[in-house]
Amino acid sequence: MVNSDLKILATLLVACSLFISCKLLANEDLALGKQVYTTCSACHLATGEGIPGAFPPLNNKHKMATLEGGKNYLISVVLQGINGPLTIGGTQYNGYMQAFAMNFTDSEIAAVLNYVTTEVSVPSDKTLSPFTQTDVANIRQKIALGNWPKSRELRSSLPLE
Repeated sequence: MVNSDLKILATLLVACSLFISCKLLANEDLALGKQVYTTCSACHLATGEGIPGAFPPLNNKHKMATLEGGKNYLISVVLQGINGPLTIGGTQYNGYMQAFAMNFTDSEIAAVLNYVTTEVSVPSDKTLSPFTQTDVANIRQKIALGNWPKSRELRSSLPLE
């Protein structure tokens, strides 16, 4: 082997190890998201179908995440909760979702939102850019400083139905 072949081989080995590391981290994130989702499934069910009239489905949230402001809205709902009437897919819901800011860390919230949008949603959307711990931390900080709207206000600014 010549020097240039060794450089190419070394580059390939580094790229492969980075890919494997990323896959392992993604699998850990998925496992954490699945674990956190057990809390969500008490109301939204394991399938994400929700309970008609009370708790809306989560099995279509990949669509929400693709809207401008949609990811921020989903993070806000987990952090701040939401209550009162909502119309989703033509169905009226009038439930109460508690705020989970005190229950879950930023990484747990990012993981559960990634799990919902890639595993619970039908069809799943593996092309979405993932929710990150930093995304959640930024919104959490704005909420704490009083510089973030309530979830319902964010929802009204989205192009829905």
